[in-house]
Amino acid sequence: MPQGRALVCVYNLDSGVLPNVKDYANPASAPLTGNCNLYILTNSPIGMKKEWKRFIKDLGIPVRFLSRNEFLSEFGNDLTAFPAILVQAGKDLSRVISTEEINQCRALEDLISLVRQRFADVR
Repeated sequence: MPQGRALVCVYNLDSGVLPNVKDYANPASAPLTGNCNLYILTNSPIGMKKEWKRFIKDLGIPVRFLSRNEFLSEFGNDLTAFPAILVQAGKDLSRVISTEEINQCRALEDLISLVRQRFADVR
């Protein structure tokens, strides 16, 4: 990717501890109940999963993680569905992976495969 780009992962959660813990109560229902499948796939109750952390480090570009309210505060209301994975180039954002695609992932490996595929497409 050209210099100045970053991957932006937006969780369907507002910042704070309570929403994150609540999603672990029933992770299988996350796509159905509006909870955050992106968060459930990439994090454990004690933090970011090692496999995901290693994967994003190896991408070779900055990766930002924002909660829904952080995203809205920084970028406004251009994005209507969360979670999402976007590419940021300056102030421009483009969706790389949609909410529906994230919610179809059943395991972290599915998400990593999807990011690899889309990352190759936007290089």
